[in-house]
Amino acid sequence: MKRATTTGLVYLVLAAFFISGCEGDTGPSGPSGPSGPAGPPGDQGPPGTAGPGLPIESASVINATVNSVTVEPGGGETTINFTLANSLGQGLTGLPASHMGFVIAQLSPAAGGGSNEWQAYTTNSFAGDLQAGYESGTAGDFDDVGDGTFTYTFANNLTDYAAGPVYDESKIHRVGFEIRTNRGLLPFNIPANNAPYDFRPAGGPVDRDDPEHRLIVDNSTCNACHDNLELHGEARFDVDYCVQCHNPSSIDPDTQAEAWGGSVDMTIMTHKIHMGVNLTNGYLIVGFGGRPHDYSNVVFSQDVRNCQTCHNDSNTNVPQASNWENIVTRDACGSCHDDIDWANGIIPHDDTFPESDCLTCHGSNSTVQNGELTVAAVHVIPRQVIAQDFQFNIVDVTGTGPGETPVVDISVSNPNTGTNYDLHNDAPFTQCGDFTSRLAVGVNWSTTDYTNTDSGRTPGQPISMNPLPGGCFGASQNVGNNVFRVTSPTQIPANVEGTLAVTIDGHPSVAIDGVNTTIPVANAVAYYPITDTTAAPRRNAVALEKCNDCHNSLAIHGNNRTDNIEVCVTCHNPNATDINRRVGDCANELGTDDVSIDMKYMIHALHAGGVEGGIPFDVCGFGFPSRSHTFDFKYPGRLNNCEGCHQEGGYYPVDPSKVLGTTVSVGADPASPTDDVVVSPNTSVCSACHISSLAAEHMRQNGGDFNATKSADSELISSGVETCELCHGPGRSADVKEMHNVDGFQFN
Repeated sequence: MKRATTTGLVYLVLAAFFISGCEGDTGPSGPSGPSGPAGPPGDQGPPGTAGPGLPIESASVINATVNSVTVEPGGGETTINFTLANSLGQGLTGLPASHMGFVIAQLSPAAGGGSNEWQAYTTNSFAGDLQAGYESGTAGDFDDVGDGTFTYTFANNLTDYAAGPVYDESKIHRVGFEIRTNRGLLPFNIPANNAPYDFRPAGGPVDRDDPEHRLIVDNSTCNACHDNLELHGEARFDVDYCVQCHNPSSIDPDTQAEAWGGSVDMTIMTHKIHMGVNLTNGYLIVGFGGRPHDYSNVVFSQDVRNCQTCHNDSNTNVPQASNWENIVTRDACGSCHDDIDWANGIIPHDDTFPESDCLTCHGSNSTVQNGELTVAAVHVIPRQVIAQDFQFNIVDVTGTGPGETPVVDISVSNPNTGTNYDLHNDAPFTQCGDFTSRLAVGVNWSTTDYTNTDSGRTPGQPISMNPLPGGCFGASQNVGNNVFRVTSPTQIPANVEGTLAVTIDGHPSVAIDGVNTTIPVANAVAYYPITDTTAAPRRNAVALEKCNDCHNSLAIHGNNRTDNIEVCVTCHNPNATDINRRVGDCANELGTDDVSIDMKYMIHALHAGGVEGGIPFDVCGFGFPSRSHTFDFKYPGRLNNCEGCHQEGGYYPVDPSKVLGTTVSVGADPASPTDDVVVSPNTSVCSACHISSLAAEHMRQNGGDFNATKSADSELISSGVETCELCHGPGRSADVKEMHNVDGFQFN
């Protein structure tokens, strides 16, 4: 009993303690617990109101997009909804209607073996002569919404354009427009695309792979050579826009009586322009303001048989690019072959022969004469095909150190069979009586910048060895398996350092149609150390692929030098001029004062020679004994697009202590650079294009020198030091890339 009472008292005391504890102060809060899982997303809110557009004049480029086109049933009122934005995608506003022109056209299917054809509704009739054009934005209903969105309703129903096509809602239609900000808004045009948009009134937007479409040439193909093809006052840029007006129904009335009937159809016009000097009848267009444009003297920068240079059927963006070989018409063929008399010709080349039957002989599947008459077959370039059977190989090189004698083993192989040619006996290498067989093995030093000093060939020329014996007057030793050895007649000078280059150039000879023909074969180059631990190739600022965007295959000097810029620069180096060719007829024509053939100067000068206000580049070249060359052609690209030729970043100013100056006169002793007249390296390049006296003075003020000379080892001796990199280097205040707007070229 006593024991139980004691236990109860203990519980009472503990209870009192806990009760008194609950009546005390609240303790501090504990740390927050972890966040719970995120809840489900809320419903999509209503779209916000578009902000106001920016002033159109604030844009450096205008990106135009057609959002939709509506045509009222039966070809009634037609309205375009489109957007104009700057390079950041921000809407633009404030463009007056008078600064825009609109075109709408219909594509009709092919008939009678011909090709499908565009015809513009916006076509004008001048005394019955039709000429397509644009409709001014002031003609119809133009509305600037204010946020970058615009609408335009054409002035007429599509059925009411008297010179236009017969409306068919099932046919493909295209709208496009042009923008000209230089009509009072600004003193210049802001670049703007033409926004071609394809649709069927009865079916909505049309995909590019629609089988009824006509997409032949892509912008990228044109601009591979032209950089930024614009015409008619910097307002028309898109090929798909051009063809809306340049169609078979549109003519130039001023030349209608000419052999081409005044046609400005894209097929005929473009072929004729590029065919140029090869045309029998020439080609002339009388353009805006009655100004004639004569293309009769145009020289295409490659063989005109390279149809696929423009008609690139590997480009999926132009599904009908293969029309060049699958659709055969008198217009297409006669645009180049303008010596055919269709009216009085011999069957089947007369105008009574059904055009649909042309495919019998010329279609891509024709078997007539074993397929030799197909369009593709008759445009084959035999030299290019035969060249695939030859490859120059540098097999081994020894004796490349200072004071040593280089020994070079070479071969010429057939890459298709893996066998080597016998250079002493095989026909391609023994036709020297008519100079159609030639090979040369070169040794060049050094790759920091070639000078070839003490090579025995001046000025600045490399050692050259001829491996073809007998009537070709060379010598070599067959060391087995048709590998041939040549030994240099000259030792490597004792004071030369760095790396040397060994090259092979020349051409085999193959009979084509019974005539021995020089075959252009890609030249070979290999590098070997003189004093370097490992061979160091020369810097390469340009890309051959970019040369061949225009040239297709860069073969010059009678097909001796082909498709290898690293070989070109061994002869076209800073110490080289044309002094050896300033004799005979060329000296009589151009005088005896030599000019530089240094690659970095020469290439810029000859491409800039034909610009308005430019200076033609005159040079004496190979001949018997010489031949004059005047380069005053109009470069088809944009000179300010450095990456049209250069690799990315390959156009920035060089370190003048590492790149040699350009000799412009060899003085009294071509073997010694010490009496040369020299232009400092950056100045040499820039002055080739920037020819004004103001530009020259700017160069002088920043260390450029037009009257420098060289030391015995070809180092520049100048009154100044070029500081071009300080302002024109990457990221600098006058960065070359920015000053030339290189990034503005879409297809680099």
